[in-house]
Amino acid sequence: MSLAALVIRFAYFLDTSVSYRRLKEAARTLLEYPHSKIKFYFDIFMVFLVVLSVLCLLYEVKHPDESILEWIIQGSLFIFILEYLLRFWIYSDSHAIVIEDYEYALKNNLPFSLGRALVKVVRKKLDYVFSPLAIIDLLAILPSYRPLRFLRIFLLFRIFKLFRYARSMKTFAAILHEKKFELLTLAIFAGFVIFAGSSAIYIFETNQNPKINTLFDAIYWSIVTMGTVGYGDIVPLTQEGMAVSMVLIILGVCVLAFLTSIIVSSFQNKLVELKENRLYYDIEKLERYILICGYGRVGEVVAKMLHEDGNALVIIDTDAAKIKLAQERGLIGIVGDASKSKLLGTLGIEKRATHIICATNSDELNIFITLSARSLSPHATIIARVIKAAHKKKYLLAGANYAFSADETIGLLGAQLVTQPVSYAALEGILSENTGIVFESIFVHEYSFFNRQTVTALSLSSRRLLLFGIVRQDESTCEKYFFFNPADDFVLQPHDSLIVMGRKHAINAFRKQNEKRSRE
Repeated sequence: MSLAALVIRFAYFLDTSVSYRRLKEAARTLLEYPHSKIKFYFDIFMVFLVVLSVLCLLYEVKHPDESILEWIIQGSLFIFILEYLLRFWIYSDSHAIVIEDYEYALKNNLPFSLGRALVKVVRKKLDYVFSPLAIIDLLAILPSYRPLRFLRIFLLFRIFKLFRYARSMKTFAAILHEKKFELLTLAIFAGFVIFAGSSAIYIFETNQNPKINTLFDAIYWSIVTMGTVGYGDIVPLTQEGMAVSMVLIILGVCVLAFLTSIIVSSFQNKLVELKENRLYYDIEKLERYILICGYGRVGEVVAKMLHEDGNALVIIDTDAAKIKLAQERGLIGIVGDASKSKLLGTLGIEKRATHIICATNSDELNIFITLSARSLSPHATIIARVIKAAHKKKYLLAGANYAFSADETIGLLGAQLVTQPVSYAALEGILSENTGIVFESIFVHEYSFFNRQTVTALSLSSRRLLLFGIVRQDESTCEKYFFFNPADDFVLQPHDSLIVMGRKHAINAFRKQNEKRSRE
């Protein structure tokens, strides 16, 4: 078997290996994914390690015989090398490049060239090797090698490694990169001014000023003067030199003003992005939350009730004014289109969103949100607001667990108000919580205190609670059945849900009693 055949077979083996993919995905999650919780802790650890290793290397300059310092330095060196190799590994999928070249050759009846494929692989890896952060990583490793102690100057690059882990530093680096044309133009102008000022002061002050003997002295004086630092160690003695000094001071102030304006304007443009990133960090800390898409009239009411019950909420709306209102009320709000899978994936709904409420004013948008959310989170409960009743079936086909029409509900309540005004008043009081009476669902799991007990054993009357009904799920068909006002000898089973009505504090005490055995 030829070498090319072996390489192709090995590439397909890696491509189909579940363990290899999981390992590489775990490395990417650790090193690259910005919203990964494990990356957050890894970044903190690396910042601590960088600072500790720098302090140890500085301390070692005058205390070279400390053995514990050597252990710390060598340990940090090992971790830095391992991180560098992991980043080198995950930067590109070499086997995918080989497979792509091989399949392209097969489709077009061309001979497969292993050399050409390997050149592409090496070229891709070299893109990482010569990237700025990779160069910093490599130079940060060099100061720890004994044979290369003269390279201690590269210790500075270990401090630059902090750009990888501190997100604010990354933002600053991104600003510098975006404004590289303006900064380069300003640097060229400043360089020209420094060169002209150095040449002039060297010509006028040499043989007149004992502190300016070389061109380097003149360059040093020009930079200090242009920076408006004014150390006073070199002072021009001739009138021509004083004139040059005044011009340099004025130009230095102008350059610094332009530099400050560039940086400040860039930070202002990045301010919205920085705030959004901060919101994403807050969302990462939530283990479970309810996502509300749309903060209009319906979304606002739903968010208010859920927030008062102590639920963690995340609001998405395209209207910045509505999101600002939600944030003023203590909610986490993000300006964006909830139908975009990328945004929903960034929020981690597949792992942390227990319920997703689609409450925008558009059926089309609500259906798109339902489709996107269901594709990312198969197990989340999706509740959708239906604008036109004719579209209700589409919501269920899109993956919504429940779809309700606000107009239909209002119509039913209106009819109730006309035909049964007293019952409507009671219902309104319960729904609006003006009476303090609420409906709650209490789940009976396998280890619940009330499992296998009768309705009589619940002592609902002494708790001032009313049992409205019990929802039971058939384990064989997964269908749910509702038992209204069950008899006193009705026996509770695991996975039953009790629908009780009463005051909030009484229901909370009842819920704690139900969970007592599970905690014990």
